[in-house]
Amino acid sequence: MKLKINHIFILLFLLTGLNLSAQNADSVSQKSIFDTVKQGCDSIFIVSDIVIYGNKKTKDKIILRELEFKLGDTLDMSKIQRILEKSTQNLDKTSLFNYVTLTYQPTEGFNSFLINIAVEERWYIWPQVDIAPHNGNLNEWLRDPDFGKIDYSFGVKRYNFRGMKESVFLDFRRGFNNITQIGYNDIAIEKSRKNLLSFLVQIHKRKSGVLRITDNKAKYIDFEGVDKAFKEYKYEIMYTYRPKINIKNNFSVSYTDSKIHDSVAFYNPDYFGDGKTRIEAVNLSYSFQYDKRNSSYYPLEGEFFRVVLRKNGLFSKDIDTYKGTLDMRVYRELCPRMYFASQVYGVICSDFTPFYFRETIGAKPNVVPGYEKRQISATRLAYIQTSYKFELLKTHILEIKRLNIPKFNKIHYALYFNFFANSGLASREASDAEDLNKMNGSYLGAIGAGIDFVTYYDRVLSVYYTKNVQGDGYLGIGIRAAF
Repeated sequence: MKLKINHIFILLFLLTGLNLSAQNADSVSQKSIFDTVKQGCDSIFIVSDIVIYGNKKTKDKIILRELEFKLGDTLDMSKIQRILEKSTQNLDKTSLFNYVTLTYQPTEGFNSFLINIAVEERWYIWPQVDIAPHNGNLNEWLRDPDFGKIDYSFGVKRYNFRGMKESVFLDFRRGFNNITQIGYNDIAIEKSRKNLLSFLVQIHKRKSGVLRITDNKAKYIDFEGVDKAFKEYKYEIMYTYRPKINIKNNFSVSYTDSKIHDSVAFYNPDYFGDGKTRIEAVNLSYSFQYDKRNSSYYPLEGEFFRVVLRKNGLFSKDIDTYKGTLDMRVYRELCPRMYFASQVYGVICSDFTPFYFRETIGAKPNVVPGYEKRQISATRLAYIQTSYKFELLKTHILEIKRLNIPKFNKIHYALYFNFFANSGLASREASDAEDLNKMNGSYLGAIGAGIDFVTYYDRVLSVYYTKNVQGDGYLGIGIRAAF
């Protein structure tokens, strides 16, 4: 009876959140965010000039590409504040600037005005130094610390390369994973920057790895004398078509050459499928993304939609599988300082997709609060995450005057109370003939509450408590928003 009551409570919570979101969607979209004195609100004005300040590295055309207007446009003065707000959000989401301010003022010309854009650029050259669990699940690692399961990253990444919003990186990851990769992203191939190219070369090796999942917990390889349990070479080129500010189409072609040690295939023939020890394949991928969130790292309003279609093994004798992913999110302000968010995520793969190519709840990108102590791998999985956020502390800006480094001496921060509920399901797998993973095919649900501290350079620190319907409860921490 206790299990059924938990199920009903979580489902009611999810439905209530979605209904509140629907009821408030129209009122939020109609609400003006800026209270302004509107002069001549029925008049049409021309953008006679756009003046940009503070961009020492970033080219003007990169900033102009993110605006909801262009030089010479005619704008309705009754809508000008909303247009400026959307342009500010677009510039914020580029992650090129710490602060962005847009203002307008009349000019001497007839029915015309100029727009001022003031930006404060970020620091663009960062050493890639990171220490993290190999699967992105910090809370699982903290309950069973093992430094052999940690990745140590060293390298350098140059954001906003040439002032053109490109990024170049060289990364060395050591520890559980041994990865060397070099990449060059978002190279514009024409002036409008609607067409972009990216390149990646990656060498990935592991002495150990997750051999299988039993009792919904990862079982690791530990073979004496095995130098390379896994090795993969990857070469990828990606073409991006961005017809509008909030829309991206990504097409990628990659070649992968993956090998595992004979012992891995012996103990888990399903790892690459049918006992294979090597897969050579050309892979195709397409994704469509629509992003109208007001922030890329801690959104409070807007929508996000992404669908990914992937084909592993084009004309390959080693593998022939497909994968489709759907990710939908909505963010709404329910009332002053109270926000609602919901995510629907689903994956479907070929029926006999090998173990290595499946997604797993409990490992990135599916580290879902309530199930961080578990590993639920499946060819089909779906979950819903919902949360209510209350703004405990509005965004403040702290200026450290003694720190004479403009890119670091201004710190913004905010604090939110977060109450959440998650619900999901993962399919049983034909390869699990002994039914060793009871959570596959069973209802998944969890609730929890915590505090989110949001600060600059896209950092979010979360502390929360969660408990699922299977009885697992724990105190967790996070270094980014759940979704």
